Amino acid sequence: MVETDMNKILAMGGRAAAELEKEAKSGQPDDRLRHQDVLIFVQAALQMATSDDDLHVTEKRLIKRIVQVGHVTPQELKEVQDMAREDMSHLIQRLSGRKARKALLLTLVAVALADDTLEESERKLIADMTEKLDVGNIDINQHSYEEMESLVLKFVASAKVSR
Repeated sequence: MVETDMNKILAMGGRAAAELEKEAKSGQPDDRLRHQDVLIFVQAALQMATSDDDLHVTEKRLIKRIVQVGHVTPQELKEVQDMAREDMSHLIQRLSGRKARKALLLTLVAVALADDTLEESERKLIADMTEKLDVGNIDINQHSYEEMESLVLKFVASAKVSR
């Protein structure tokens, strides 16, 4: 099943997304996602969702699901919301490793695709983050929101909860 999903993603031109899926299954201990990474994903998702000045219901739902699957506490969510305008470059520096950087990019793409309208501000932010994260490209036009949401939630679920 996983191989079929990865092949489907590869066939659609999403090598970076397929690598993420493969890495999630390998669970190499030195590059596991941490709870702190999930908090950064939520923070980045909030920034992306509000970058077009319109928080769409699907974007809200995705963020809520990340919060639930990632076991983000109400206090943590409040802290993340208070810091939602932090420069993305600073967020990158706090990520635990390459897998977290890839998952962050995937999260941004999922949020951008959530409202079925890819705004220029969202394209620009994704292009900028793709360069800064240096983890490969995701061809936004080749993926559906549902695919991206599923991958993001798998990565969030795999994060080690450590507070």
